[in-house]
Amino acid sequence: MSQATEKTTQAILNANCDETGKLNVGVGTWNGTSWIASSLDYAVKVTEVGAVTYLGKAKPGSSQASAVWQAKKIDGSSGTVITFADGNANFDNVATDLTALSYS
Repeated sequence: MSQATEKTTQAILNANCDETGKLNVGVGTWNGTSWIASSLDYAVKVTEVGAVTYLGKAKPGSSQASAVWQAKKIDGSSGTVITFADGNANFDNVATDLTALSYS
């Protein structure tokens, strides 16, 4: 009797072969509908207000006024709490004023 091996959705989606049969494992972001391939290098914007740090990241060359940024809030005032703009990790925010976004 064989034992089934469970794989995570991430492992299944990231595992694929190219036309030569080489296994490729990608890095990506789930946007709620599909995986978006991404690089490990990002443009980064950091804003600090007291014990709170706001961190925005996007593809290099992205305008801060374009809705292509992922934004997170790192609140160190009572332990460390990390939340995301709009309550998700999508790259769909503007970074002109990271403090003005709604985080949860």
